[in-house]
Amino acid sequence: METKIFEEIGFTQGEIKVYISLLGLGESTIGPISKKSGVTPAKTYPILEKLKEKGLITSIIKSGTTFFQLLNPNRILNLLDERERKISQQKDEIKNLLPQLSALQKSEAEQFASIYETFNGIKTLYDEILEYLNKSKEDFIGFTLGGEYQNEQANLFFKNYDAKRKEAGIKTKLIGLEKQKKFLKENYSKRNDVEIRYVSHSVPTGVIIFGNKVSTLLWGEKPVAFVIHSKQNAESYRNFFYSIWKKAKK
Repeated sequence: METKIFEEIGFTQGEIKVYISLLGLGESTIGPISKKSGVTPAKTYPILEKLKEKGLITSIIKSGTTFFQLLNPNRILNLLDERERKISQQKDEIKNLLPQLSALQKSEAEQFASIYETFNGIKTLYDEILEYLNKSKEDFIGFTLGGEYQNEQANLFFKNYDAKRKEAGIKTKLIGLEKQKKFLKENYSKRNDVEIRYVSHSVPTGVIIFGNKVSTLLWGEKPVAFVIHSKQNAESYRNFFYSIWKKAKK
């Protein structure tokens, strides 16, 4: 049985082993459960108690001996439904707190840098970029990646966010290299909301300019983005971008 989904919804390895063993045992004492699951008796009992707290198993005492039995597996859905209700409630509570948190927040430093690491970190950055551009009604502007632009994971990632940009009505202007033209035209420039221009000389790669920020993305085995928060730096990059944009070819 594929058990990865159990890990993704919060089960420990021990809980998975004990739960699966009960599927075949039915009503059972700790000894057989421990033997079938491969979990020591000392660890099996606390795990059974956790599964009881989650509402997935029950126990009864017969002649002084405790027997454990699995409840209907549909209760896993009940567990997830309850978790969704709690998350929804917590989100509402946080939304109510946000005005207070914003009021207490210290003024943002005029110039500083941030680092976004791993695939999830890059997702967070792009969500922030799209949120800002959606509110400001600015175009998405930047320079394409360098040699990593055909990386399969990177390509899927950018296609996903390209669709999100389109849905948000955000227009895109990109400057790429002539050698990237064929690939980029096939993958990204078939819509009137995306315009890519090309140059033959060296330009910065993986750079996005938005608001008072400039992000430089390096897409390797562990993607990372360096973001400089500086009005002066952003204005310089923006002016640099449009000076090249005017000369670049479609």
